[in-house]
Amino acid sequence: MVIRQMLPNLMPMFIAWFSEYMIIQAVITTLAFSNAPFRPRDHYQYYIFVFLGGEVVGRSYLVTLSYIKDEWAEKAKFPYLWVLSIIEVSHLLFFILAAWFRFLPNVWIVLVLSFTGGATIGVLFVNALAFFSDTFEGRYQEFAMGYVVVAMGGGTFTAALVGLVTEPLLRRHCAILLNSDDYCFTRSKARERIMSHCPAKQH
Repeated sequence: MVIRQMLPNLMPMFIAWFSEYMIIQAVITTLAFSNAPFRPRDHYQYYIFVFLGGEVVGRSYLVTLSYIKDEWAEKAKFPYLWVLSIIEVSHLLFFILAAWFRFLPNVWIVLVLSFTGGATIGVLFVNALAFFSDTFEGRYQEFAMGYVVVAMGGGTFTAALVGLVTEPLLRRHCAILLNSDDYCFTRSKARERIMSHCPAKQH
């Protein structure tokens, strides 16, 4: 009964978490820029740092407002989870287009949108918990709060599966478009360079 009541609001959470993990694990991993102030292999660290920084800000905005004035936190609740989910999906679609067509002039737009994408998912998380906490009472509330993570985990798992196909596709297309893969992947080359500088083991 509780799951049936939760389902309409679990779906936007599933979609938002799917979008988040597609962004950070399969799409922005293929976006590097030759005019960036850091090496291609360092792009991903900056992306993740900024994205998670935005998520921290989003998750903490209600508690921050409550320290100032309790009424502000109550008024700042945003129960329209679908709106936040659509915003996160919009981030994903933009990043996919940017990775496919390579129309962005520099890395700063990606960093700004990484922050807003992280903030959006953070705001969604805290408002989803507040929404389900206010919707149910007693043992139903306890069950609902525990079941929220199913939608989040389901979205993450689905993104992992889809990302196995999406990331290599975007990387191959980028390499064809740029005639090189130097700016098409922001993770694996770090290990390759480290290993290439290791001295040979003496026997």
